[in-house]
Amino acid sequence: MESMMTARQVADLLGVHENWVYDQAASGQLPSYKLGGTRRFDPDELRGWIAEHRQARRDRRAWRAAVRETTAPAPKRRRNDAATKMTAAGQQPQPRLFGT
Repeated sequence: MESMMTARQVADLLGVHENWVYDQAASGQLPSYKLGGTRRFDPDELRGWIAEHRQARRDRRAWRAAVRETTAPAPKRRRNDAATKMTAAGQQPQPRLFGT
């Protein structure tokens, strides 16, 4: 049996901030044990959690790709401002100074 991991080790493994690990563990989203006053993480349970979330991420990506294929892209909106009109007419717009 491997030794339990600290929140810092889990944060390094996942590439997230240590506070995120504590928040997820306290909410029950990330499997952990509270031993005394510290949180510890079982590496085997953590590997299972990672695999489960990788699969969920793949499923979301596949769903988004399917939605993109079935929906038409939104039409591009043209800007309707003075600079666009001047550029279209071949004139050079004046720079705006101080938001005026």
